[in-house]
Amino acid sequence: MLELDTRTLLVVTALVSMISALALIALWRAQLKGNGSGFWAAGMSCISIASILISGRGSLPDFISLVIANSLYVAGFSLFLRGICIFTGRSPLFFFDYILTSLCFLLFYYFQYVEQDVNVRIIIISIAFTLTCFMIASILLRDKHAPWRPAGIAVASVFTLFGVFHGMRGAIALLSPFQHNFLHESISSTLVFLVGIFILAGITITLILLVYSNLESRFRIISLAVEQSASSIIITDTKGTIDYVNPASAKKTGYLEEELIGENPRILRSGSKTTEEYANIWATISNGNTWRGEFQNRKKNGQLYWEIASITPVKQRNGEISHYVAVKEDITALKEAEKQILHLANHDLVTGLPTRRLAMERLISAISIAKRNKTKTALMFIDLDGFKAINDNYGHHAGDEILKETAVRLCTCVREVDTVARVGGDEFWVILMDISTQGSITKVAEKILDELTRPYKLKKEQVSIGASIGISISPDQSNNPETLIELADHTMYQVKQQGKNNYKLADSTTHLGIPSP
Repeated sequence: MLELDTRTLLVVTALVSMISALALIALWRAQLKGNGSGFWAAGMSCISIASILISGRGSLPDFISLVIANSLYVAGFSLFLRGICIFTGRSPLFFFDYILTSLCFLLFYYFQYVEQDVNVRIIIISIAFTLTCFMIASILLRDKHAPWRPAGIAVASVFTLFGVFHGMRGAIALLSPFQHNFLHESISSTLVFLVGIFILAGITITLILLVYSNLESRFRIISLAVEQSASSIIITDTKGTIDYVNPASAKKTGYLEEELIGENPRILRSGSKTTEEYANIWATISNGNTWRGEFQNRKKNGQLYWEIASITPVKQRNGEISHYVAVKEDITALKEAEKQILHLANHDLVTGLPTRRLAMERLISAISIAKRNKTKTALMFIDLDGFKAINDNYGHHAGDEILKETAVRLCTCVREVDTVARVGGDEFWVILMDISTQGSITKVAEKILDELTRPYKLKKEQVSIGASIGISISPDQSNNPETLIELADHTMYQVKQQGKNNYKLADSTTHLGIPSP
């Protein structure tokens, strides 16, 4: 084998280690979170410095070019091991992190200045390299199910090869001591440096592959998770152009993925949100904040649906926003359930009419509208005559049927803007809003009496009931809803006392103890 100039090989080793250190530093800088690559960069930097110091042997003191340089080599490989522990999630190894380098430094110093022996120094550094390399390989090969295992095997192979080589070199130094120092041009020196050069390059390449293999596996998992997610996921650029939609989003909207990509999310708008609301959303996410809220969107077929969404800006390392990601869940069923619950809370179970609470809200609203339009609001308090006898003679089921039919008949007597409500067992309210004349009110009252006095059919029989109606008017009697209710109720009982099945307008002079505003 050709014997090469040792100092030239040292310079090449230094250059290779420097380039490798720069590559690992760049790798470390590119990571978003710690994965051990910073220790690898530091380790290769130590090796680079050690190679430079050793190449200055003869010009630099032996303490620097030999003791410190060899200690830096050991420290470099210890840092490699520390980085591997972090990468694999292992606990730090105290001996390799804190003892090995210091111990080797003391031994290098002793066998250089106290008892000078080049072979013992070779044995020491060979043992340090072999132990460290085998420990690195052992850690990387321990996890058989790691997603980065193929790249881990490559890294372990390079370090194992280096460990075996230096183990053999140490064994040779022990069994057949060298008669010259390592700078002497020889086949063994040439072999040591050539192997070192190729191994350093191999370490750098395989460590970079290890990191990117891990990143690729993580990205693959994330990609599969996004693709297979039941949530709709849309990614846009900073201008709002859609770059990506997952299958769930395409399925939900009815559009093909290629139909959505390149479009703006406004393609899904239903028109339920105002321009100001959309401007607020853009202001929030453009400032780097996450927006959360609800959308009512429209599918390709025109069907409306509800989604709860979170829109988050995607920031690069420099803090600039590059994309926005929207994660949305279909809450149409929840909205329908809420609507149903609200309906049940405000509507009578038997007749489906508004309850007293909802009717009170509508009465207040009707009074407010009448004030604004300078019109009238009428409240009719209706109590059915003869209803108790039907319950007693035919049962409560028959009574419920009478109530349902009564609700239908009352609704046919008023406009859609008016309100018919069941406020008690056989008590109903009718709220007539935006009425111009009193005659319109009495006309509706007469129509209601005509409808309710028509016979009701119960199976094969016909039954008849009547109705007593008390009427209060805003603003004639009061603008206070409670006062109007009391007046209408009081007037309804007057009708009952006077023979039932009739209506009567409240007397504005009636005193109920409730102040009129």
